Amino acid sequence: MSTYNTRQRSTVEGFFRDHGDRGFTPEDTAAALSSVPRSTVYRLIAQLADEGMLRRTATDGRKAVYQYQEKGCSSHMHIRCLGCGRTMHLDEPTTRAIEEIVSSATGFDVLDTTVFEGVCRECRECGR
Repeated sequence: MSTYNTRQRSTVEGFFRDHGDRGFTPEDTAAALSSVPRSTVYRLIAQLADEGMLRRTATDGRKAVYQYQEKGCSSHMHIRCLGCGRTMHLDEPTTRAIEEIVSSATGFDVLDTTVFEGVCRECRECGR
């Protein structure tokens, strides 16, 4: 499949790259990028997810949430704050330790990384 680096694609890529610590629904992305047609935003998000640049991190109710994925990002787990939406990376040793605990407790081998959801310290302190 050929990939064209259009101005609209660059705009969508840049938006996710600039907000790499947060996930966005396609609707939120389209609203933030009013210069790009809504259908184009949806198509580009699907394409970027297929290419591995965006990761479907969680769902917001029934809506998919996408986040920029750096190279090597798929090799570790993440934590996501339900208050502010920020996503943070767990380092690889922590990820491997969690995988080992899960494996020894259940016999289940983790094949993909995951996102743990909770509330960050800042949101707890301000009551979010």
